Amino acid sequence: MSNFVPLETLDRRSLIRTIALGLTALGTMDVEAAQHVHTETAAEKAKGPYKVKTFTPGEYKTLQRLAVLIVPADSVSGSALDAGAPEFIDTLASQNEQIADIFHGGLAWLDAEMRKRYSATFVAAKAEQQTQMLDALVEAGRELAERQSEELVYQKSPIYKDFTGYTVRRANELGAGVAFFDWVRKMTVDAFYTSPIGFKDLNYIGNRALSRYTVPKEAMDYAMKRSPFA
Repeated sequence: MSNFVPLETLDRRSLIRTIALGLTALGTMDVEAAQHVHTETAAEKAKGPYKVKTFTPGEYKTLQRLAVLIVPADSVSGSALDAGAPEFIDTLASQNEQIADIFHGGLAWLDAEMRKRYSATFVAAKAEQQTQMLDALVEAGRELAERQSEELVYQKSPIYKDFTGYTVRRANELGAGVAFFDWVRKMTVDAFYTSPIGFKDLNYIGNRALSRYTVPKEAMDYAMKRSPFA
C-alpha cells in the first residue's frame, strides 16, 4: 500500500515538512512540491522581510553568496539569489533535520577551509578566492567520482572479486566538503529552475509534460556556464 499523502490534504506546515522529508528520501523534487515551497516563502516575504528559520546570520550570508556564484544574474534573468534560493533552502532545512545538519556542517567546514587557505571566512574572502575554493570542490568531486568508477570496474572483475585495497591513494583533503557542495549546488539550481524567474529563463510553458522534476542536464550545464567556476 502506498504511503503517499495527497499534497492538497495537508496543512501548510505539514505540506512543507512532507516535501522536505521526501527530498532526502527520494533525492528528487516534484515541480508542484517545489512551487509550494516558493509560494510559502513568497507569502512570508509579502508580510515583511523574510525571517530566517534555520541558519545563523553568518550561515545565511554564505548561502546568499553561494546562490549568486552558482547561478549568477545574466542578460536574460536574475540570479538564484533573486529567485529565492536561500529562502527555499532555509524553509526545507527548517522541516528536515537531516538537511539542516548537512548545511550546518557544510557551511562550518567551508569557513574552516577558507580560513586555512585564505585567513578569512567565505563571505569575507575576495571574490577570486571564493571561486578558487568552489573550483577546487568541483575538481575534487570529479576526482572522487572517477575513483568510484574505477573501483567499480575492479569489483565487477572476477579476477579481483576477492581482492580489496588494490591501491593506496592519498585521501582528498576536500572530500568532506564535496557532499555538501553537491547538496548546495543541486538545491540552489533546483530552487532557481522551479521559480518564476527560472521558468522564464528556460522558456518554460506549463508543467503538464512533467510528473517528476529533476533539473535537466542542459539546465545544469547552462547554470554552470553562467557561474564563475566550472
